[in-house]
Amino acid sequence: VEALASADEKKATVVDAPSDDKSSETEEILTAPPPAVESVSASFAEDVAADDTPMSILAEQEDDDDEGDEDEEEFREHEVLGIFDLDDDEEEEELASARRRRAKRGSPVPPSGPRSQRRGEVAVIAEPEPEPEPEGPPETIEQAARVFGVDHLYPEQKKVIEHALEGGDALVVLPTGYGKSACFQIPALLLPKPVVVISPLLALIEDQVKNMEARGIPVVRFDGTIRGKARKAVIERIEQGGNLLVMTTPESLANDELLVALFKSGISLFAVDEAHCASEWGHDFRPAYLRIGTLLERYGRPPIMALTATATESVREDLVRILGLRDPLQVVASPHRANLCFEVIECAGDARLRALGRLVIRLRRPGIIYCSTTRDVDTVYGALKQMKIPANKYHGGMNGSERREQQEQFMRHGRRNVMVATSAFGLGIDKQDFRYVVHFQTPASVEQYVQEAGRVGRDGKRANCILLHDTVDRNIHEFLLSQSRTSPSQLYQVAGALAAYVEEGREPDAIDLAASARVAQRVTQACVAMFETAGLLKIHQDKSIEALVTHDELKHSAKRLSEQLRTLRKQDNERLDALDRYAIAERCRGELLGEYFGIPIEEECGVCDVCRRQPARPASFFDPI
Repeated sequence: VEALASADEKKATVVDAPSDDKSSETEEILTAPPPAVESVSASFAEDVAADDTPMSILAEQEDDDDEGDEDEEEFREHEVLGIFDLDDDEEEEELASARRRRAKRGSPVPPSGPRSQRRGEVAVIAEPEPEPEPEGPPETIEQAARVFGVDHLYPEQKKVIEHALEGGDALVVLPTGYGKSACFQIPALLLPKPVVVISPLLALIEDQVKNMEARGIPVVRFDGTIRGKARKAVIERIEQGGNLLVMTTPESLANDELLVALFKSGISLFAVDEAHCASEWGHDFRPAYLRIGTLLERYGRPPIMALTATATESVREDLVRILGLRDPLQVVASPHRANLCFEVIECAGDARLRALGRLVIRLRRPGIIYCSTTRDVDTVYGALKQMKIPANKYHGGMNGSERREQQEQFMRHGRRNVMVATSAFGLGIDKQDFRYVVHFQTPASVEQYVQEAGRVGRDGKRANCILLHDTVDRNIHEFLLSQSRTSPSQLYQVAGALAAYVEEGREPDAIDLAASARVAQRVTQACVAMFETAGLLKIHQDKSIEALVTHDELKHSAKRLSEQLRTLRKQDNERLDALDRYAIAERCRGELLGEYFGIPIEEECGVCDVCRRQPARPASFFDPI
């Protein structure tokens, strides 16, 4: 300690990690007059004498921290639960032991890395030497990657980026958390003309634009929310060309303003994000994506990169055809990442909530709990609050400001809360240290399950992906899908009524159209929305509906959409069957996921519940808490 104090007097910095609730001892350290090092050294001595705590820790953890050593009985509970204690690995234990030995000898103790960043802690660390700033724009893939904060690229990413720089088409299937965005973001800094990115969700575009603007990367967004002077400024920037990312939607791609601006600037690459939306075999089919292939011909058919996290073999074949990819490079990685520990627990009724309670008490935070309905989100959230577990919630029944507030609280640096949400939460979320995801009910498809499970463990450390399975969960999804999918016959009825108005040269509103088609107004509005996204009609400000195609074209397009809806309903049932097979199988979970997506897995994952030969939970696991 004396040696540390002596060294600190020469050069040291007192760092206080952000904390919502500082202890009085920490406040005294922070408000005490210089020299601060003596107070810190005294605190070191008190801590070492009291409980032999690693010397980088000077303040007690908050009650909800859930860190620290656990006694032998708790370790037995973890072993029964089959839960990995992800923070107390062998390497950290060795480091902590080494620090204690150095403290007893009176040697200087180095800072403890991640532990020194915990809330409410004060650590003495040496000032880091500033790294030299690169001069000028990046010239290599590695330099461009560092601009985005990426120190290491996966071989698959580098292969795709190199192919894009050579001007070839590519179909990229990489799991969630693998860095698909880097495949088009990095080329945008190296290619001479703009890179256009097509994305289906405005929220996802907004998040990506904010992140890139924060890094000083040239980026603009062009969609229906950009109007007036802001829209004019975006068009002018696109016309200037050069290194630029243009984020847009499939609907905005048909806009003549964007077409003219990009003709002036030229295009280096078109990237189609969430490309599975273009395939009727995909789990999230969107009619607007069907027009992308035709629209790209209007733009001079530049190189195309199609990206998705979930695509079966039939979906991949469909994407090559729909987007018109020319001899594409196909990079398809396993949907199962090696650090994800998949597990299935069979439970039903009240036992499900009890099992969830025991898991949440013991699992490392932060984590995500996905529920199928907003009612279940509210129920689980209320239970966690009663258990004094810090939690947030997110679902479509909340207004925009409430969702934003809950998400910001959950994402705040240093917070280790639990997010209870529907599938509406997660797109565009870039947080590296989620330690687990629990599905309170079985999701609607393997694709959805893999995508949501892939949001944890992005820091490369082990993370738990636990599914609470019950066969009756299928009933929930069959009901929700029946409500969300328009029937083919209803779609064709609305199309026939609209075609009659076209023949008469009239423009009805949704109420008149619903009456003519003899279909409920809610269903009519859903059909009109499908026709609009497919580019068949336009809705004016007075709510009148104008057909953009002839009578015959409208009926032909409606017939095609009806056939696609029939295919979707059939695929919905097959996906539910596949997830049930996954849940009850007694084989490696990684192998099962690979087979589903048509990707051979050479060996077992070794970390799922089947590979670890985990025994069944004892009956007490489902008892009331």
